[in-house]
Amino acid sequence: MRWLAREWRLFWTAVSVLTRLPTPRLDGFTEDWLPRSEPDCGRSTRRSSRVRPKPCRSSTYSSARSPPRWRARSMAGGLHEDGWADLFDALAASRERERMLAVMKDSHIGAVGALALVLLVAGKLAALTTLPTGAVPAALVAAHVLSRWSHLPLLWRLPYVRAGGGLTGALAGRVPAGRLAAGTVLALALAALALGRAALPAALAAAVAAAAAGLLFRHRLGGVTGDCLGAANQLVELGTLLVLLATPAITARWPPLP
Repeated sequence: MRWLAREWRLFWTAVSVLTRLPTPRLDGFTEDWLPRSEPDCGRSTRRSSRVRPKPCRSSTYSSARSPPRWRARSMAGGLHEDGWADLFDALAASRERERMLAVMKDSHIGAVGALALVLLVAGKLAALTTLPTGAVPAALVAAHVLSRWSHLPLLWRLPYVRAGGGLTGALAGRVPAGRLAAGTVLALALAALALGRAALPAALAAAVAAAAAGLLFRHRLGGVTGDCLGAANQLVELGTLLVLLATPAITARWPPLP
């Protein structure tokens, strides 16, 4: 029973950071819950506003009674699209690691980032409007599940490259291999439930996109930031939707005939 209670708390920890759904109060929250729950990561601890830690001056998170300014910021835009735009601004700005990190930290968006964001949204809309109408819900479920999964191997393999902590810093390098394996199996199972036979090409596309993102982050930055994870998330989501356009099991009659 104690194990079930712990897993239940970790589940709601992940939900509180992965989504905007309301969650129960998590009394006694500590940072080690994060890597054990494998939650998603935003640009900083501001993304985890619904995780209620115990009041403590040394904590990097606010208490449950603090003003919900983090939630207001996350509701103002996409959960991960800002990371996509910031990464492209950084790639266009310089090849020097410190300069790239400074650009990603800047809250302003540049011309390259804005263009990348427009192309990202246009690509998603084009894919969703081209897919058979009945297949769109399944494609969205699978794309979102696989895009969130992409953070697991990146956090498992790559270090955090900024000075100081933050939500990503609390997770990078601390995701156990067992949790990575369990998360991978769960993501594949959910994708298979949504897509059936079409889950295989979608999963392969997600794996290739996540690996490519990881190689880029290691080569240019030596690790990851929250923006990197957000950008990888969007790359996997877009790649999954585009691959599904070329998957006969999706583009043929949907839902498939018995």
